[in-house]
Amino acid sequence: MSLSDKRKEFLAHLWDHASDAFQTQFDERRSLTASENSFLTEVHAAVTEPDDDDALLKLRHELVKLDGGLTLVLQLCGLTRSKILNDLRANAGVRANNTKLPSSYSGLTKPDAWKVAGPYLLTRLRTVFGVLAPEENSLEHAFAALNQATWPGYIRQERAKRSGHEAEYRLATLLASLNIPFDPFEKADNPLCKDAQISGISFDLVVPHRNSPSVVVKSTVHTANIGQFGESKDHLEMQEARHMIESLGGNKPTLLAFIDGVGFRSNADGLNGVLETADEFCQFKTLWKAVVISCQRLNLGFELALPGELIEEFDPFLSRWNAHEQTLLIDQLDDTVGWLEVGDAFIRRTGS
Repeated sequence: MSLSDKRKEFLAHLWDHASDAFQTQFDERRSLTASENSFLTEVHAAVTEPDDDDALLKLRHELVKLDGGLTLVLQLCGLTRSKILNDLRANAGVRANNTKLPSSYSGLTKPDAWKVAGPYLLTRLRTVFGVLAPEENSLEHAFAALNQATWPGYIRQERAKRSGHEAEYRLATLLASLNIPFDPFEKADNPLCKDAQISGISFDLVVPHRNSPSVVVKSTVHTANIGQFGESKDHLEMQEARHMIESLGGNKPTLLAFIDGVGFRSNADGLNGVLETADEFCQFKTLWKAVVISCQRLNLGFELALPGELIEEFDPFLSRWNAHEQTLLIDQLDDTVGWLEVGDAFIRRTGS
């Protein structure tokens, strides 16, 4: 399969992350509760107190009183949990006095940490809350507006972290549902767990086990321009995996790249490097390919149902993996009971 054909397939089945249910869950925060609005009203009163000492005392009192209050305040003044810690660690006074900061942002309200975190947070809150008028009912509407306006920026880091592992999580849950063994099995419940290591190289998933690999998976999803570093890193990691595989004796595992995202469109070199180095690749819409490869490498029975146009499009793939006999038209299915919907296909295990 030529690089041109691989790129054509990749672009034809590109992931629409903007409409993906996993992605859209981050776009809108729930409405503020009555207790949160009451809390924010008290925070507003505290930070608009002209005396700094009184303001800091009242602010800390409110933050300690409400579980999750500090998290909400960070969001509304444009901070993230890591941003405030990084800023405080860079503070000259903190470094000069060897002030010990907590490892988690949740410990910033403790007395020692509050000595530096309090003034920092007070300044940020006054910038945002100080312009809000305290007239009856006006604050609640303003808080609601701030809640939604600041949420996308606040959740960006968490979204990126979770999105980075979503591909391997979906593949892990798919394999688990089909009783196809893989390592680490914990990925089906906790996608943030450690990867599988083979000869010093990390793989997101290995089928069936790192000690007897038949399929090794590297997953990379980019929903924005990845830049030169990103494209170099992706290609380099695939090359390292390829070199390690070539050093193995016996029946070598198939190197499968799970790649997707519009970010690859603006980085031709990165995409080309991954496509040229991997044995096979799949995307969210074509995740069924990973099942076909795994089942064929492990001699497991399966059936695949595809639309007619996709059977034609993926004829070279189905031929490479001797999967034509197991493939039928979706229109031939009487029902989909016992089948799993995987991207544009339905698939199920057969036999023991």
